[in-house]
Amino acid sequence: MFRKILAFSLIHLLFGNILYSQDGTVHKGIYAIYETVNYTSSLKQTVPSSEFRENYQSIISSYPSIKLGYSYTAWGNLGMKDWSVWGIDFGAGLSYSKSIMNGYPESSGYYLDPTFSVASTNDQTFFNYYQPGNRCSISDYGVNMHFDAGTILYAGVELDAGPSRIIFTDNRIQGQEVRSTGWFVNTRIQGGLSIPLPLALDSYFKLNCKIYGIYYGWSGRFYKLDWVSEDKKLKNFSVLDIQGQPLGLGFSLTFLFEN
Repeated sequence: MFRKILAFSLIHLLFGNILYSQDGTVHKGIYAIYETVNYTSSLKQTVPSSEFRENYQSIISSYPSIKLGYSYTAWGNLGMKDWSVWGIDFGAGLSYSKSIMNGYPESSGYYLDPTFSVASTNDQTFFNYYQPGNRCSISDYGVNMHFDAGTILYAGVELDAGPSRIIFTDNRIQGQEVRSTGWFVNTRIQGGLSIPLPLALDSYFKLNCKIYGIYYGWSGRFYKLDWVSEDKKLKNFSVLDIQGQPLGLGFSLTFLFEN
């Protein structure tokens, strides 16, 4: 409890100085974000009718994630003239991500490889028994919120959540397709460089550029899968639960004007 009170007091002290100091400036604007992210993930499939369960490992690679929204930014110099040494940025908007999910046996070692390269499809079939397929695409449509603190060097947290569409296809079983519309949540901690640039001297407008890395977080997905073939459709045949960790790079541009 003491730590929570202390943390709240420090946040209030810092942000209060920014927002209410005569030396501070407050801006509003529009942000756009471009990201490439890999999620090392654990898959759990359950067949409710038989209570059969099986696990697998995968990597989900977005190519890319696009986000647009409204930003509220405040900078302050905390008494240091002509030098913004602290700032906050809060943004809320919409996000879209197109991804490929690849299955890799844990013995391959790829599951633990923190690569930033975009995954390509392969012939690895997901799971061993109730195989949804060996090709998978995911489309995420969500809301985006982020909160960052700092100026040249900054750190922040971000949340994306909303509906998700997943489609497996399997050329080993002619005409079969496994698909679902479910939900996703991505949370992460990130940080990097944040550089506010005036569009001209004494300009009313500014452009805030961010280049950052995604270092830690959690990703969750949930789907009830429909198994469709040429002669039948099994609705909600199995349940797919995916949990993973993100690692990636991002670039953000925010067009700001003074409030």
